[in-house]
This record gives sequence, structure tokens and C-alpha cells, in this order.
Amino acid sequence: MLAPFDPDQPVAGLKAPVDLTGRRFLMVSAPFGRFGRRLARAIESRGGEVRRMLFNAGDLSNWARSGGLAYRRPASEWPQDVARLAKEFTDIILFGEGGPYNQGVLTQAKQLPARVWVLENGYFRPDWITLERNGVNASSGLPRSGAGYPPPPPELPISRPVGKILPHHVLNISFYHAVQPFGRLMFPHYRHYYSASPWRQCVGHVRRYLALAVSGAKSRDVERLQAKGDFFIACLQRDGDAQLLRYSEIHDNLSFLDRVMASFARSAPASTRLLVKNHPLDPGVINLGRETRRLAAKHGLTGRVDFLDGGNLAQLCRASQGMVVNNSSAALSALGFGTPVKVLGQAFFDFEGLTDQKPLDAFWRAPAPADRSLFTAFRAYVINRTQINGNYHEPRALDATAERVADALATRLT
Repeated sequence: MLAPFDPDQPVAGLKAPVDLTGRRFLMVSAPFGRFGRRLARAIESRGGEVRRMLFNAGDLSNWARSGGLAYRRPASEWPQDVARLAKEFTDIILFGEGGPYNQGVLTQAKQLPARVWVLENGYFRPDWITLERNGVNASSGLPRSGAGYPPPPPELPISRPVGKILPHHVLNISFYHAVQPFGRLMFPHYRHYYSASPWRQCVGHVRRYLALAVSGAKSRDVERLQAKGDFFIACLQRDGDAQLLRYSEIHDNLSFLDRVMASFARSAPASTRLLVKNHPLDPGVINLGRETRRLAAKHGLTGRVDFLDGGNLAQLCRASQGMVVNNSSAALSALGFGTPVKVLGQAFFDFEGLTDQKPLDAFWRAPAPADRSLFTAFRAYVINRTQINGNYHEPRALDATAERVADALATRLT
């Protein structure tokens, strides 16, 4: 049993705070909320310097300290501007790969004079976050075959549960979007890149979170779902996510569901069912439950498809026959529970021995689980090379997570 998250607990393999003297960091983007300024403080305590790009009022309110660089030019001019800015810094930090500002860095990352670091939500959630050079997910530098994860695997660092993330995450996202209108005069050229307006997302996040909080566990009961018969899981992602736009030919959830249901209707055993699981941070802009029922009727699957908002992923994985994802990291959790996984998009973990390599139509009838020894080695290597215990939103974990990221910025140079 893992101990509760202890902000003062050192990470295995990391000594006293490292020295970042002489390193100058440009933070282009950061997770919603206060994590960016906590990370800046941790870097500065190790002798480094930090500046933060401010593209809108949300960035300004999250930063709330000196060292901000307001950007008031059109996004189209950003790539040439950051190429010039990069000469003044040794390191550039991004959160995620989405949007014109992150992409303005990543498309020229290997040519820039500064190192590029990408923070992202963890591959193994909820207790880990990701830090890699030049890209994450399908742009990760991790090996793409079992040969890249030879035995014996490295020793796993100590990890500790980080607590509840969702309520703090929803609050941070909502606040970031809610303040945007107040920065129109200061940032006249800023345009959001979301398919739905930030205000709609803000309202949707709050409404959906409250609905989940009051709905109770019965609507997400695994035993009730199991009683209906054997089932497969189709995991949704957030529409507009960079993983969908950059790493898949299927760019949205409805297209993904349409393809999955067409195959399921055509090839799955008649006794099996399909469970569509919503993403934990879906903003509720599209009524995905209603759309799931519509698509089920279209493919002659009425009565064989369930839609689930919430639920315990571990319990669902253990109870299911297999999982289909576009390229969601939920697949990594499923593999850890011995659940067969079929990937439709591009993912760094989609290779022989981990995921099922058969066509989707064949997957339904003979899903193949991962090789356990390969997955054990894969997980250990990925955690040691790319993961950091912590999270960006749980208030008690912020300082410890920032300290660990600051240390990793020194220890993961090669």
C-alpha cells in the first residue's frame, strides 16, 4: 500500500537540490493554475533565471509575479519571434503540444539554440506527470519496439498518491477561461484556438463536474454493467486535443465512435456489448451521451451500447474484454491491468508485445493482452526516463512537484 503524498519526501535517485546557475528558462506555456510560478520559484532557488510569456489574461493571472513578457503581436508572427528570443535563453519550457504558441516552438525545436522541454499530464496517471525533450506522446523519443526495453528493467522510484486532482483541475481551467475577456485591450491579437469558446467550456466544465458530484455511484456501478454481459471499452479523448489533431487521422470523438461502432456491429460477437467511457475533463460542450445513442441506432446497436461519464477506470479495465483507444494514455492503465488494447491512432506504446496488432474487426473476437514481462520493463523504463511523481493541480502537491521538475531539468540533460 502506497503512503499518502508527502510534500517533503525526496524522490529516489535525486540528491539535494541541484545547481541551475547560468541556466536561463523561457516558460512559453504552463499548466492552468499556480504551478508555473511554483516551478519558477523552484528553478530560481537553484540559481536559474525564469521569464514567462504572457499571451492572454489567463496567463497574466496565473503568473502574478515579475518576469512576465507580454506578447501582443499576432500568433502568425510568433515562430520568428521565438526563434529570436531563444538566443537569449538556455532552455524553453512548454506545457503540452497544442495551440499556435507551443507549435511555434516545436516545429523548429531541433534548430533552436535553446533546449526545449515539454511538460504534459502523466503517461501513468494519476500519480505521475511527464517531462521530455522536444515532444511527448507520438513525438516522444522513447523506443518503438520491445527491443528498446531490455531486461533487467531499472528500479522504480518511490511514488506516492497525489490525492484528488479533478476538482482543482476544473477550478483552474474555469478561472483561466473566465478572465479572458478582461484582457482584450492588453492582448488585442490573442485568439483562442479551441473549437468551442472558452466561456462555453468554462460553463460546461462546472456544470458537468457538479452533475457528476451529485449523480451518485449507481450510474457508474461496474457490477451492474457486468451483469448485462461481456463488454469492451471505447475510451474518448478531449475534442481539440493535440493527440487527436496531430497524431491521428480520426480528429474528433464522434468520428472515432462512428468507426468503432461500425466495426463492432460488423464483427463483434453478438453476446458482447460496447461501453463508451467519457474523458474525465470533457467540457460537456457536446452531449456525448445523446450522440452515442444516435450512433448506436445508426449501426443497429441499440441496446448493446452504454455511455459512462465517470467511473473507476481500474475496475472497468479488469471487468472488460478489451479497450479501444484513438491514442489515449488510458490504454497504459489498461495494459497494466492485463486488459487487451487496440490503438487506432499513433502512440509510442503501439507495438508488438504491448498492444494488439490485428485489424480492429479481428480484435473483437480474439483480443490479445500485453506480454507481462515486456510491459513491466516498459513501464519501469518509461517512468525512469520521462515521469515525475506529482501533479499540477492538487494544492498540497504543487511545491514538491515543482521541486522535482526543477531537479529533473538538470538530471535529464542527456
